[in-house]
Amino acid sequence: MQRTEPTQLTQSADTLLRKFKIKVTGNIIWAGGITQLILSGAQFVLGNVVQAWLILSAGVFFSAVAWFYHGQRIPVLVRVAFITLLTAITMMSMVLNGHIGVYWTYPILVACFFLFSGAVSIVATLMLALLFAVTAFYSIPLDESWRLTVTLLIICALGSVFVVLLDELQKLLRKLVVTDTLTGLQNRHLVQQVLERAIYRLQRYQRPASLIMADLDHFKRLNDTHGHLFGDQILKQVAERMHTVLRQDDQLFRVGGEEFLIVLAEASEADAATVAEKLRSLIADQTFKGKTAEVSVTLSLGVAELSPRHTWVEWLNAVDTALLNAKRLGRNQVRRASETKPEKSAQSGIGAIIEANSEAN
Repeated sequence: MQRTEPTQLTQSADTLLRKFKIKVTGNIIWAGGITQLILSGAQFVLGNVVQAWLILSAGVFFSAVAWFYHGQRIPVLVRVAFITLLTAITMMSMVLNGHIGVYWTYPILVACFFLFSGAVSIVATLMLALLFAVTAFYSIPLDESWRLTVTLLIICALGSVFVVLLDELQKLLRKLVVTDTLTGLQNRHLVQQVLERAIYRLQRYQRPASLIMADLDHFKRLNDTHGHLFGDQILKQVAERMHTVLRQDDQLFRVGGEEFLIVLAEASEADAATVAEKLRSLIADQTFKGKTAEVSVTLSLGVAELSPRHTWVEWLNAVDTALLNAKRLGRNQVRRASETKPEKSAQSGIGAIIEANSEAN
């Protein structure tokens, strides 16, 4: 198996999206705080002392929150407090100043869509719109208050469509990021998460788990002989055959060009070795048909059971070393980590790549 040194590694889509949400939320809180501080000065000049002090207090609070949670996720209760205070100030302004207070209803509704997510943002925005509409009917003329109500409801409708579409796009993006487009298998973006979950189950519930690392033998030679498109056809067929052996709860990843990783829940090393041997036989005993040729392919496999002392990287390295041993001893065979001497060199291969990626995130 070819060893790959980690090069430029990009952050996962989930990480980037989470950081973007944190940045947007923080900027909204900052904007709210600075705006309230400016408006409080204007109210002092106009002589509205009580209103000015209330707005000033809100501005100081918002600015302090934005500074304290800089670069961090702002708790839901703080976001609720932010919207609640802005709503109270706006409703008070509508009652005291009439039309002047109306203008602030629109940015508050828009901010609500960004501060919360999914159905929560839709419900919260609709409730705010109704509160503003009731206040408008109380504080401004009827022929203007119903127009305001209609525009607020239009914002709620358009914002709701935006939220639903954004949620669907996020789901699609995540699926594209974690799925290998050729085989339809999961790719290595989810490996660390799955392995850490297996470690938690072993530590908490004493439930075993094992890994199988499989590598197609001499696959580069096949690509050189028949072309990469033919090789892609074989990879898809290999993935399909593997699924016929695995259980529903087993997870199959494509983690390299011709390298596959299988996470077997509730499986000892002996159980995993049995599954690995079935996979080896299934691949070796039946030829593969491409559009231009029919070829035989073999598979080398390593097996490693999760140990209580393992980190997820050490577990990956153990199965990786077992796979290397299978290839060194002649290929087309299964080797267990328990019968393989650990390598003394620094970690490499897929374990190093995934760990470096997680550190970059």
